Amino acid sequence: MKVYKIQLLTVLFILSTISLFGQYKTYKSLEETKGNENQVIKLSLQGQKLKVIPAEVYNLPNLRFISLKDNQIDTITPDIAKLKRLVYLDLRNNNINELPEAIGELTNLKALYIGNGDREVKQYRVANKLKELPKSLFNLTELRELDLSQMQLTTLPEELGNLINLEALFMSSNQIEALPKSIGKLIKLKNLGCSDNLLKELPAEIGELADLQWIWLGYNKLTDLPESFANLSLLESVYLKGNQIKVFPEELLTLKSMISLNLGRNKLTKIPSLNELSALKTLALDANKITSIYKQIDGLKNLKSLNINSTKVSVPEFKQMQVSMTSTKIRYSTKK
Repeated sequence: MKVYKIQLLTVLFILSTISLFGQYKTYKSLEETKGNENQVIKLSLQGQKLKVIPAEVYNLPNLRFISLKDNQIDTITPDIAKLKRLVYLDLRNNNINELPEAIGELTNLKALYIGNGDREVKQYRVANKLKELPKSLFNLTELRELDLSQMQLTTLPEELGNLINLEALFMSSNQIEALPKSIGKLIKLKNLGCSDNLLKELPAEIGELADLQWIWLGYNKLTDLPESFANLSLLESVYLKGNQIKVFPEELLTLKSMISLNLGRNKLTKIPSLNELSALKTLALDANKITSIYKQIDGLKNLKSLNINSTKVSVPEFKQMQVSMTSTKIRYSTKK
């Protein structure tokens, strides 16, 4: 299974959240909090080989920000509901198999990370293994960012649409076979990561995500895109690498804000003119069966990177592009 790294927007969100509480001290051990329980706003217990959330955490009445990532926690008890003021909860890279319904009582949460991702400390390899989510999680309507990546989810309930304030949703590297139609209700969503799953198609409702800027759908089983995809006029980055697409999706040709497009490792044999996509800076078409590309992109004056490795583009055409597209870095080989 391909590793999915939480995208740049996640990092930016974390940094902005930290900045929001920047005037407060970050406590890095429970020993530090003794005698200061009412003053503890931020607590980082990451990478401390914890197997449970210590009971002392629940005696911090003003706690807003807690990181418990990179531990070995295997159970979240209903006591989690005591942390009523939490805004940020990071449970990544533990050994959690399920969440209690009590998680839905943390109604002030804006950021919830329960997937798996890069570790900041070296430790025994553990990972959260949730196969399903408690319905109560979808009561957290203040959430702005939700990370469900690299677990064992197979489905997402229609209640996902309740999270109407979500701006970023990460669920790559699961076993999800379909997205619920209710995803169209997430009208504030800017960043959607669903690579490395089992998607065969996208619901038409995805076209209602008018604020969407980045979408990752690589390494699924998609053969095309719904017509409504053309409505996503603010999209800047589209990642469709490793699917089963045989015909270039016409819906992409309307996305004039698109800066990055990756259609590598599909089954394309030809490409239409992309010259109307004037904002395009990065284009990847590697490992397809396309035989010609130059005339279809020779008007892309902002193109900085082109990947046509392992295609059937001829050597003479590649050399022509080298001469005429001097500001574009071209990756080219005929190796399979």
